[in-house]
Amino acid sequence: MSENTNGIFDPPPVAPEMGEGGDEYVFRFRLDPSAGDDRGPDDPLLELVRGQIADLLRVVVLTYHGRRVMVDGFHFLKEPDTIHMLFPPKEG
Repeated sequence: MSENTNGIFDPPPVAPEMGEGGDEYVFRFRLDPSAGDDRGPDDPLLELVRGQIADLLRVVVLTYHGRRVMVDGFHFLKEPDTIHMLFPPKEG
């Protein structure tokens, strides 16, 4: 390995792959055609919030006046009558 002089590193041994228009570092991934039939979530914002809260509940415990609170759902401030379950039952 060559020595680092003045904080400057040697360039990589192989030039990066150049894409159309000279873009560097083009990554190509083979797509599974059967996965194209699977649509994403109906409401991406709902799934984002649900996932964030579920991930948070894996590392913290919510409390109210020092007592543990078990949480299984939430609602958006604009839709107080619509309750969304944090862990909906799996289909199938």
